[in-house]
Amino acid sequence: MFKRTLITAAVLCAVLPAYAEEQEITDTFTWISETEDILAEGMIWNDRLGDGQDRYKTGGMTQSWLLPQSIFSDENWIDGHAAAIEFQGRGFIATPNNTSNPAAGDRPFAQYVGVGAYLRTFGESEPLSMDTSLSVENRAGVEIGLVGEPLPLFELQEALHGNGIGRTDANTLDTEVLVNAEVRRTYRFHMDLEATEVEFAPYAQGSFGMRENSVRVGIDLITGSSLKARTWNHEPAIGAMIAGGSAPRDGFQWATWVGGDVGYVAQDAFLDGGFDGSGPSTPREEVTARIRAGVMMEYDNFAMSYSVVWLSPEFEAQPEGQLVGGFQIKYRF
Repeated sequence: MFKRTLITAAVLCAVLPAYAEEQEITDTFTWISETEDILAEGMIWNDRLGDGQDRYKTGGMTQSWLLPQSIFSDENWIDGHAAAIEFQGRGFIATPNNTSNPAAGDRPFAQYVGVGAYLRTFGESEPLSMDTSLSVENRAGVEIGLVGEPLPLFELQEALHGNGIGRTDANTLDTEVLVNAEVRRTYRFHMDLEATEVEFAPYAQGSFGMRENSVRVGIDLITGSSLKARTWNHEPAIGAMIAGGSAPRDGFQWATWVGGDVGYVAQDAFLDGGFDGSGPSTPREEVTARIRAGVMMEYDNFAMSYSVVWLSPEFEAQPEGQLVGGFQIKYRF
């Protein structure tokens, strides 16, 4: 569902520039402190790239641009940390398990777009041993989003299917503006081994506001040929890992990752009938889990990555979890 639109959008929007000049690669703190590059982090995702089943989250796109502090100032804003301002835009569709004939208690239809601004800080690496260092990253900001009409996502979806998809006013979320804050802290344990680099990255995250109230803890294990001076992010809707910008490198580079998280969700506007609770709703699961894996291949200025995420059931009528796939293409001019 929504497949051809997402593929077209991938060609038009997911081929994203990250501008850079050659420089000595040290760690992320030093790189972000000195670079004046505009860094891109983005992903297009769809259930067709996973298990191909419409069990809940159907498809979407997320794109961020990071503006390092060195664009605005010659000094670090926070002692011991490099900082960047992130602007993010995203949109996605969520559907019932049966889009042609939604059953009673099944998940309502929802379409959502949001824009957000965040402050991200990258801590200076502290050596723990000869080959291991620790740095701390923080991300905090606010997203303003719109759920419901008059967004065009459902019309595109129905046009691609060539017929109706069982959507009515009774099973579609009403229009609301949703404001949410999010904070995340990540600890990056970086190890330089003889043949590769390894990062363990545990994190804790909280979301608070009109769209969602939740707390989540997780960890990622990343291995690769060149992990220093590179940014990472998580896709908000499905939790997939997003490989971000990096300092320029020559030749072939690679990275792989596995990870997961578990969260407690106290409120979810998409399942609770909107923020005011007056729309269609369904009993939901309060504890959810996500398991992810991915691979990135990079050669000089060109990079591609694929991620897959298993999402545990998020509402009680959902028959089982689902696999969702995400795809990235990046090119540095």
